[in-house]
Amino acid sequence: MKGGYGMALGNSQMVLAERRTLREGDVEISERAFNLIIGGMLLWGFLLNFATVALFGEQVVRLVYGMNPLIFLLLYLVLVFAGNFMVVKGGAALSFLGYTLIAAPIGMVLCISLQGVPVSVIKSAVLITAIVSLSFMIAGTLWTGFFLSLGRVLFFSLLFTVIGGLINLLLFRGRGFMLYEWLGAGVFSLYIGYDWARANTCARTADNAIDLSASLYLDIINLFLRVVSILNNSKRK
Repeated sequence: MKGGYGMALGNSQMVLAERRTLREGDVEISERAFNLIIGGMLLWGFLLNFATVALFGEQVVRLVYGMNPLIFLLLYLVLVFAGNFMVVKGGAALSFLGYTLIAAPIGMVLCISLQGVPVSVIKSAVLITAIVSLSFMIAGTLWTGFFLSLGRVLFFSLLFTVIGGLINLLLFRGRGFMLYEWLGAGVFSLYIGYDWARANTCARTADNAIDLSASLYLDIINLFLRVVSILNNSKRK
């Protein structure tokens, strides 16, 4: 599961169009409250991941390595897809639960992915990820239309990166795999701008804020994993 790709949730044009208007029963909130919910949800996901890695990292590694890899993968996918369904289809309360179901197993993936990685590399990756994320959020605000136009391009770029990386790993034993890590970092950076642009055009409701937080959270976590891989590989050389 090292470097596993997550999903960018609710990125279809149909879902985007639906979220631009208030649905029956929705209550519009202020821009400040909307942004605070997004920030709070991102913080909740990252704190949950940090606690998992810092407090239970060794136990999680032993648990995962003691399991059949296919069983772990199945459980991971069940939790993430269940969380995805709750986020997209549920109200604010159910979306929060779905968000947590997505973040919790990703904490386990981080435990595996960060095993043996120097602390200095992790700290540098956190800083770089924060700077890149903030930069693309600002870009998503300044050039909203441009980023919204990238939806289909980003989807196929991500698909190419995932499939290409898997083929490279299976057929060429990972030679040149870092190219796909760099591509992945670029794609997820753009996805951050895209999802933040979506946030600027969606109706300001608590449910939409949580849903968009899930997409941004996955974008940032995937970017972080790519940055860790790139930095760690450079350090080894």
